[in-house]
This record gives sequence, C-alpha cells and structure tokens, in this order.
Amino acid sequence: MKTYKKNEELKKDMPEKQVFYYVDEKEELNVLSREVYKKRPLEVHYPFKKDGGPKYKYIKSVEFHNISPSLIKGVLKSPKMGLGFTRYLSPVVYELEKFENIQKIIISKNDQSYFDKKSITFNICDLEKMFRCLKPFKDVQSSKLKTTSNNLLSEIFPEKIKEVGHSYTKNELGIFIRENKLTPDELSEKDVESVISLIPKNISTEKVFFQAEEKINFIKLNKIKEDFNKLLNQKTDTSKLEEKCQQFFKKNSWVLSNILSVPVAILKDKAYVGGKDYKDTGGRIADFLYSNKFTKNVCVIEIKTPLKKIIDAKTPYRKPDVFSLGKELTGGIVQVLDQKDNLQKDFYKLSQGDEFKSFNPKVLLVIGRISSLTSEQLKSFELFRGNIKDVEVVTFDELNERTDIIFGNFLDNKK
Repeated sequence: MKTYKKNEELKKDMPEKQVFYYVDEKEELNVLSREVYKKRPLEVHYPFKKDGGPKYKYIKSVEFHNISPSLIKGVLKSPKMGLGFTRYLSPVVYELEKFENIQKIIISKNDQSYFDKKSITFNICDLEKMFRCLKPFKDVQSSKLKTTSNNLLSEIFPEKIKEVGHSYTKNELGIFIRENKLTPDELSEKDVESVISLIPKNISTEKVFFQAEEKINFIKLNKIKEDFNKLLNQKTDTSKLEEKCQQFFKKNSWVLSNILSVPVAILKDKAYVGGKDYKDTGGRIADFLYSNKFTKNVCVIEIKTPLKKIIDAKTPYRKPDVFSLGKELTGGIVQVLDQKDNLQKDFYKLSQGDEFKSFNPKVLLVIGRISSLTSEQLKSFELFRGNIKDVEVVTFDELNERTDIIFGNFLDNKK
C-alpha cells in the first residue's frame, strides 16, 4: 500500500528567512504555508483551505510581530488545519472581509491597533479581549445547536431519542447582558435578588471578589449620600424629621465618628444620663451616647434638624452686622451641657462595671444649616461658635460636606 507525505516542509532556507510549504501528496497539494524570519521577530502565515486555495476571500496573510503564534489564543498553529483563525475569531475575520482592500492582518505585541490602507493591525491585548468575548458566544451556540438537533430527531424518532430541555451554559448570562446592553437601572428588585442568589460562596478569582466588594460599597455609599440629602432637602420641620435624623445617625454612626476625630462606637441611643429627682421625674435623655473604643470615655451628642434656625432675627442686634443667636441654637447648647452635667453627677450610679468612663466628656450639637445664613449672620455665628469651649457645634451641611470629602472621590470615580 502506497504511503503519502502529509506534512509541512522547509523548501527554502535563505539568509534572511525560512520558507515552509504544506505538502499533501494524496491531495496533490504543495502550498506556501509560512515564512519565518531569522534576524527579526517576524513570522508570516498564509492561511489555506483543504483544496489549497486561499482560506479567506481578500485576506492573504497573517503576520506576527514580536510574538510567537503559539502564545496567541484563537490562532490555528497547525498547517494541517490550514492555519488562520479558530472558530472563535473567524467571525472577526469575516467581518473584515467587508473591506476588499484589506489583504493582511498584523498581530503585534508592541504596536497599537489601527487600520491601514491594505492591512489592519491588532495589538495582542485587543485580540485577546475579542477572544474572551466571542468564545462564550460560540460555546453557547454550540450547546443550543446540539439541543435543537437532538429535539428535532426526537420528534422523528420519539422511541429512540428522548427530548432534552435547555440547560444553562457557562457565560450565557454574560452574553445576554452584553447583547442587550443591560444597565442596572433596568433591573427590578426581583432581578437583583436573583442575581445575588447566584453568587457562589467561594469566588476563586481574587479580582472578581474585590470588584464585587467595591460595587457593593459603591451602592451602600450612594444610598447613604441620597438619604442624607433627603434630610437636608426637607421643607417642613417636625418632630418626625428630628426622629428621622436620629435614625440616620444611628445607622451611620461613622459619620459622627469622623467629626469627633477619634475612633468611637455608639454606646446607646436615647440614653438616660441622670437627673431624676426624689419623685423619679425629670430624667435627662441624650440622643446618643458614644464611647471612645480605646479609652471608653463617653461623648454626649444632641441631634436637632437641618431646619432649626441658628439665627432667628432678620435684623441685627447691633448694626451693621451683630446678630443675636437663635433660641434653638442656644437652647440646644444648654440642653446638651445639662445632659453632660447630669451624666457626670450620676456617673457612678449610671455606669455598670467598666462599660464607660466620664472624663470631662466631649459634647456635640448637630443643628441647622450654614447655607441658611447671610454673610453678616455667618460672622456672628462663627464668632459665637469659636468661643464655646465645651460644646462643638456642627451644621448639617458642614457634616454633609465632610462626608462627601471622605467618599466623594470614590463615588465620582466609579460613575
């Protein structure tokens, strides 16, 4: 029985390059397949079909600059397969065939991707990105094709071939999102719940894990920012608004911790700080009692609302720009100082074991908005605030600004 040669042969060994031909004696093929340059990192492939003709209509060659074809996904390495591209990248080539003047594809390690008159260059990173995107499409397509073929046969031969249902193929969800250009705004809460339920317990890729964590933090911080802005934009001052403000800080105690410039933890909200008389009446309640995580020293915090007036009067107490402070501000200061005074007097009765300490505790009042003041009123407020040694007064819009500084850049960068 006669044997036929079927392999790639070195036909020309020149000073500058080696020229290879694919030989198939049975099919009578003797086709130029590759050129490998000796003095520079260049290899040229000439893709061909089984009959020896050009594999593509217009594209005649594929050049590899500064990179070996063996390192590239989506490229056929074996001359027996006719070289060129695998089924994963073939759709790209067929799209490029729309350009009749493109006769050469260049794959480069160093050059950027660009169109030329008779060639197109792909940077290896761009080519790999296309491979990663197209591979799942082909895999899903293949799976669906098998299922459809099976079920068509099942209709003809129901006794021999059982119908099968469609099973999920990996990357199918990613393909759906990409094809439909799906955005987060289009998802319902049920959609989000379904996606979250699919997150595996163990994420093998560290990058994916950190991306998920970063996305969750982005959502949480955005929600905090939105909730705080809602409080600032309220139009009516009510007891419910004050309660909403207190609930916000209860959930997001780190906002107040930033103001105090020490690592604190909420010890108690609506905390009793003493002051009852012998009839068991007159007890003082502080909105929040914080304690320093390291020293256990407490901090008394009183939360008003953004709509509480810092200055009541529209006309100055003394012209041109001396204003008296509003009763909400002065009343709030006296209130929180009274809470501190009672806490210190009743400290031994209130403290249980070593739960907290009271070493001249800090006092914080959150009230009103700077933006509600005129420039003249602002001067009087700053003079007053700057000379109070025992109470730190912070407005809601100042607090909002400080919060924005903490995570504002993070949110802006992720938009």
